[in-house]
Amino acid sequence: MKHAPHFRHLLLLLVLGIGASVATTAQHGYQATIDTRSLDADRLLVTVELPPIQTDTAVFVFPITVPGTYETHLWWRLVSDLQAFDASGSPLPVTRSADSQFVLLKARQTRRITYRLDDSFDDTDDRVSIFNPAGTSFQGDSMFVFNHGGMLGYVEGYQRLPYSVAVSHPAALYLSTALEVVSRTESTQYVTSTYQAPTFDAIVDGPAILCRPDTASFSVAGVDVQVALMHGRSALVAPAYAKALEAVTAAIGRFLPRMPVDRYAFLMYLWDGDTTEVKAAGMGQGALEHSYSSFYFWRYGSKPFGLDGIAAHEFLHILVPLNVHSREIEEFNFRSPAMSGHLWLYEGVTEYFADQALLRGGKRKEASHIRTIESHAASVRQLPDTFSLYDFSRDVLSDQNQELYPLIYQVGPLNALLMDILLRESTSGRMGMLELVYALMDRYGPSKPFNDEDLFGVITELSSPAVGEYCRRYIAGREAFPMADYLPRIGLQYQDSVPTTELSYGIRFNWRAMREESVPVSPTGSNPLKLERGDALVAINGTPLGDVDRGVFREILNPEDREASLTLTVLRDGASVDLQGSPVDMTIYKRHVVTDMKELTYEQRRLRNLVFYGNEDGRKAPSSTTPTSDTNR
Repeated sequence: MKHAPHFRHLLLLLVLGIGASVATTAQHGYQATIDTRSLDADRLLVTVELPPIQTDTAVFVFPITVPGTYETHLWWRLVSDLQAFDASGSPLPVTRSADSQFVLLKARQTRRITYRLDDSFDDTDDRVSIFNPAGTSFQGDSMFVFNHGGMLGYVEGYQRLPYSVAVSHPAALYLSTALEVVSRTESTQYVTSTYQAPTFDAIVDGPAILCRPDTASFSVAGVDVQVALMHGRSALVAPAYAKALEAVTAAIGRFLPRMPVDRYAFLMYLWDGDTTEVKAAGMGQGALEHSYSSFYFWRYGSKPFGLDGIAAHEFLHILVPLNVHSREIEEFNFRSPAMSGHLWLYEGVTEYFADQALLRGGKRKEASHIRTIESHAASVRQLPDTFSLYDFSRDVLSDQNQELYPLIYQVGPLNALLMDILLRESTSGRMGMLELVYALMDRYGPSKPFNDEDLFGVITELSSPAVGEYCRRYIAGREAFPMADYLPRIGLQYQDSVPTTELSYGIRFNWRAMREESVPVSPTGSNPLKLERGDALVAINGTPLGDVDRGVFREILNPEDREASLTLTVLRDGASVDLQGSPVDMTIYKRHVVTDMKELTYEQRRLRNLVFYGNEDGRKAPSSTTPTSDTNR
């Protein structure tokens, strides 16, 4: 692991090799300038030099959403005082379109635009709720989060041109990104760091953070990994985070046949609980994937907690959608998004691979893996009676599907498991889900998209007719997942409903809606808290719902101490009411229960080993790719 100065040295070497070609390519694209000295009331001044425009009028587009978030952002909301200028610096007229974008009325003469930009971390607009890992933050002269989809735009019709960004900042701050940093110009107190991407899509695909340096690096299976943290504490904690991320990445290195990238960056904003700069932190904790990096909004700790699963998931997006994706992603329409029907692949299969990588890499026991499968199976009860993964994905931005969206991380890996079982069976063990994805990667790759409607046919061609039929019935179609048929084939007993006695507070609510100020809550069983129908939950143990940690919700849903006490604050008939109680024994009918059969037949064990470990003998992945840390602390 290395600290920031070593990584700076690598960047300077990079500049010597490619700096000469940068100026030439940037002339024909966009050149944005961001000067942190311009910050006024948390608003940055942004200047964008435009490419030559060949139409009389043109629309400058700020994204409605960005790939990977599956939610509406309306980034134009945070733009103010946008002005256009010709080559001599004279102002030109600008108006707004029906969908609130900016129209350049004398586009042929327009050479430059400027605008003021608010950040999203402290945005209170109730029309949208931006997932913090997709957001932006401009905090004084010390911490800046640059998710470029929330900062930059493009002229409609000129989306595929190169994009260069020059950021002027105090010399004490360090800019971290997986994008190509092409120059770093230093003065006494200020530095200008310039990075570039071949298209607007690519600049959106590469977030950057600017802060006091707290970095480390390591190498795994031929991949150079940078870890860069942003926080307001004085201690340097990147080495501790890098150690944990190194173990996860090493497990992935043992899981994958080959690494499809040679570099990667984990960028993290470690939130210390301050709500002045961060207005909606509740469900904002998490991460957003990019081709060569991932950006995390995470609660501060001197050591990472609960990071393994999400880090594995985000890193494994180097498979899909980086190397396998549809035209909707390759040619993303930031103004009027058209979504792909294959969210089951991009998010569901990636989550499945994260589980498998931790199992095969020795970071998860088989019993724990089976409990994860049961959790995924239980999520099916929250789906509508008729549900199509494909149709859901195509219409994921609708209000109804936004409510269902979090289920893709449970239903998706369940679907991938069932497909994996069928793949192994129908190909005599030759192919599982991982092998199928690598076959798709060989067919397509990062720059060759597939047609949405063609993918199931290609999967059938690469695997078997039985797998194609599965895709038709259970992904494109609306048939219920065949858990009772498939899971026993790998020695897992499936039961639709099982009575059990458990401690419970007798509460039913959608804990995934914890970003909201209030959530409808209803009683079940003996109702020890005396809830009434129509109550709306607003606080737990005195903490507003939006600030409650995920772990508290898990404790409420699965209490272990019958002496525990819980206080819920609810709105009832317009008045605030505090309800207090302890968990009691209740008979609960658990749905979609999955248990280990223990005594497996030879064929059940063989198929389980193929699905769980990729081989018939149940051998875990060899540890030969475990890296040796290059540490300088």
